[in-house]
Amino acid sequence: MDETERALLAAWRETHAPSRRDPVEQQLLNTWRRWQRKPATRPLWATALQHRLSAEPPPAPATGLAGRNGPLPEAPGRLLGMLLGGAVGEFVALGRVGQRTTAVLFVLEGLIRAHTQARSAGDGDPVGFALGGLQRWLHTRGVPWRDCGADTAQPNGWLVTEPALHSADSDEPTMLTALARVAAGHAAGSRRQPINTSDTATAVPLGALAALWSGDPGTVFALGGDLAALTHGHPNGHSPASVLGVTMLSLLRGNALQTSLSLGLSGWQSGRTPLRRALRLGQISPAGFRPRRTNLDATQPGRSGLDALAVAVRVSSACEDDFAAAIGSASEHSGDAATAAVLCGQLLGALHGPTAIPAEWLEELPIIELVERLSADAAREFGPYPDESDHWERRYPTTESAEPLAPSTADYRTGLTAVPRLAASRDRFLGAVLGCAVGEALGMPIAADSWDEIQSRHGAGGLTDYIPAGHPSGRIGSDTQLLLFSLEGTIRANISRRATGIDEPTRHIQHAYQRWLHTQHLSWPRAAGEFLHGTPEPDGWLVGQRALFQTRNPGRTMMRTLIAFAKGQQQMGSPDNPVSDSQGSSAIMRAVPAALWSNDPAEVFHIGMRMAALTHGHPAAGLSAGALAFLVSRLMNGEPLATAVDAALEQLTPHTGHEEVSRRITAAVRLARSGRIAPGDLERNLGTGSTAAEALGIGLYAALVCDGDFDAALPVAVNHSGNSATTGAVCGSLIGAESGAEQIPERWTAELELYEVIERLAHDAVLEFGPRPPTWSDRYPST
Repeated sequence: MDETERALLAAWRETHAPSRRDPVEQQLLNTWRRWQRKPATRPLWATALQHRLSAEPPPAPATGLAGRNGPLPEAPGRLLGMLLGGAVGEFVALGRVGQRTTAVLFVLEGLIRAHTQARSAGDGDPVGFALGGLQRWLHTRGVPWRDCGADTAQPNGWLVTEPALHSADSDEPTMLTALARVAAGHAAGSRRQPINTSDTATAVPLGALAALWSGDPGTVFALGGDLAALTHGHPNGHSPASVLGVTMLSLLRGNALQTSLSLGLSGWQSGRTPLRRALRLGQISPAGFRPRRTNLDATQPGRSGLDALAVAVRVSSACEDDFAAAIGSASEHSGDAATAAVLCGQLLGALHGPTAIPAEWLEELPIIELVERLSADAAREFGPYPDESDHWERRYPTTESAEPLAPSTADYRTGLTAVPRLAASRDRFLGAVLGCAVGEALGMPIAADSWDEIQSRHGAGGLTDYIPAGHPSGRIGSDTQLLLFSLEGTIRANISRRATGIDEPTRHIQHAYQRWLHTQHLSWPRAAGEFLHGTPEPDGWLVGQRALFQTRNPGRTMMRTLIAFAKGQQQMGSPDNPVSDSQGSSAIMRAVPAALWSNDPAEVFHIGMRMAALTHGHPAAGLSAGALAFLVSRLMNGEPLATAVDAALEQLTPHTGHEEVSRRITAAVRLARSGRIAPGDLERNLGTGSTAAEALGIGLYAALVCDGDFDAALPVAVNHSGNSATTGAVCGSLIGAESGAEQIPERWTAELELYEVIERLAHDAVLEFGPRPPTWSDRYPST
């Protein structure tokens, strides 16, 4: 059983007292697993229940599937209902999978690619990627790829390889001819620069997809129109797509059909009257009444987008609770019945979810599994935890995207251009943070022991696993505590940077360290220093985690300098104005969050130095911290550790006082190349780890000599005379940043103290430094 299934049974047992062999439990699991295998049979309440049974996610960026306060539990089910409803509508109307359904699927694939690009590079134009999707769709209509206007040798991605989507059938040529003009060198259409004067309805269903891109109705309205205007130049051909997008945004959030339609209609002045008339006619229809061909033809429906949407509005309003009757009516009139049926299916599918669609119709739909797969991928991409693996980027490559030659009417990159990160860096940064915690937790019990003492207590091989010390056994130390507060301060500094433009995080970091000092059994008035004026109580969620109020043998320099700052006896430390001459190892790990601050590793190095200098004034301490931050930054971008080390040495050389740090790093590389050495030799060559430079050297050696093997490297990093806690933390961070959190064996995280807090904070950090930072409210107030 997976975690969700175990949570389901636990919830069941809370309200029941089952016998040891309760047949109801097995029936419950069988039904749940059937819903997992066949998502189209899963009711919306079960989709929401699945979300509630899962681990609580962090605040999510506002898209059609997530609000500012987190995911919308029913939205993935409503999205699947919308896609299947539209596909079934066209299938009933035409007797086959038609061009509207396939075009919707390829544009959705394009939007997934655009959002993937926005996450990884901070710049993803949905209109350009949608045009790329339509070019792949054109290829499935039987057009040779070289004649589709793309600039790649072959179409890529998985969707274009699906045989069920390839067909030369077409009942309305506007989309095909418009794309052929683009392929011939004509500018792609936009609302400002139309490609033609066509008002036909075939592009209107594309507007429903705009609801995924943003939680802002204005942005959705503009994007919906721009998607349709790629091929349809008349307002009656593209503006209904804008109306549909806003309506769909409201439906995905669980609002009523009439409320959602009214919201969508409010944005289009010229088409409001006929659409409102259609809505009113649907609302006043007697209960059980189904609009017939004579009723619909009496309003003289044509083939324009406005006409098709009006039919869909009237029919869906009149038959709100009868999907089959609605599709039957929408597909039986003298206008564009196929598009009207697609629109009606989209509206009612999003309203009720896939279970509203008759099962026999779903069984006849030949592409149901394909739609389910694409819908699940869209729900993941536009949800709070998109897939950032290499597999995802192969599945949805971002290298093939056509850029519209005519300007868009909106800048859809707004809010997407915060510090760009590579897609996989989220997992690597989480790995760096978790690796620090695990490495320190392993080494802390032997941090004051000699190698002889370690052997006498733990055997000839030394310590290889956590020492049981209550629950959990993997107890974190002060290095991890300070790393967490440093990370929280970095998040809050970036929130302030977004609001004020001030590009200096150290004051926020200092404030965070004073909050940590409060957790070391000092009252807030005694710990706050000058921050007491602005924050009479310690603020933010991290300081509210009572498990952090533990003293774990913090370094004397940390305590002394922070207390002196709190008393007003000294200002904030900096490399130019040191507050101590310490080069102790407690300076180094709290620089890891600097890796998020910038895409420029040189700036990361500088920020890491400044973080250390808040308390440790010796140049070797600051340079060691800067070097570690630099290494983590390069590893997050996918560089091998050996390559990153060479770059770090080059970064160190121009700095005064670099010799000690450079010597330790060079010695670590040399020793690793010669293979494993005895712990006693490690101490003679690299020291005990009591200074920042020594800790960096030992941790780096262990990571290099074990070639990134987490299980093998951590014992090497901690089994020696000296500060095993920090050397283990350095090693864990480096390997975690190189390999990612998913590669850290579960045995290390299962017993790690405050694992949920560590993971949550790291996830929040990559959201804040991602392309679409959330609104955090009181969770991360700026200083």
